[in-house]
Amino acid sequence: MTVPTDAAGMEILQKSGAVISALEELGEETAQALAAHVGEPVSSTYRLLASLTSIGWVDATTRRGYFRLGVRFVRVGSLLEDQLSVRDACRPALEALRSHTNATTFLCFLRNDAAVCVERLAGRDVQSLAMRLGDSLPLFRGAAPLALFAFLPDGERDATLKRFAERRRQGEAIPSDKSLRSTLQLVRDRGYSLSDQDVTPGIAGIGAPVFNHRGELEGAISVSGLRNQILSGENDVAEATVHAAAEASRALGAQIQGVRA
Repeated sequence: MTVPTDAAGMEILQKSGAVISALEELGEETAQALAAHVGEPVSSTYRLLASLTSIGWVDATTRRGYFRLGVRFVRVGSLLEDQLSVRDACRPALEALRSHTNATTFLCFLRNDAAVCVERLAGRDVQSLAMRLGDSLPLFRGAAPLALFAFLPDGERDATLKRFAERRRQGEAIPSDKSLRSTLQLVRDRGYSLSDQDVTPGIAGIGAPVFNHRGELEGAISVSGLRNQILSGENDVAEATVHAAAEASRALGAQIQGVRA
């Protein structure tokens, strides 16, 4: 039966969370002190610390018998903190774009060969869109994913195309290499991406890249709505989207001289 297994697994996760929280609060501590803090036997706390150490979430310190949060766990926390700060910095631009278009706006980050939605502000017109907070799309589908794909550094973009070629050979439905390269070049030339019903029937979107203070690609902003509304005003929507992405980039310290669209 799976219920006992699931219950046991949840119990371990809860105990792990308690130990992690204790280390966050107490700093370096012994197993005995941690056990007392979380109300668990010392023996089981030792076993839990050993497991957490093996996956890099906890490290043994130079002081014998003391433990602290692991480097790997701290890196994950730092990454999350960075992403949250980027979300905060980009939110005013997303709000302005939504107000201008009355459509749904998105902020996406690159994750492997996909774009994950980390912020979504619902528009007035369409409430049912495929991409919701936490969802992801492959880089070859959707406005924000295409903007991310097109503005990757050359080496990363070529490596991604090679991975897609391998996946295509394995039977995955991915546009041809020639088609992808042509689309990406067009996106780069005009400064924004266009998604026309490739994610949701009747829905179109426009996306643009966001850069950080080092000039590195940080994410992409996009706006999606009813196809006729987006495409009939493509120039205006594109200009607003590129402007929003530029404002988000400036908020992250990027030196943006002007915008295209």
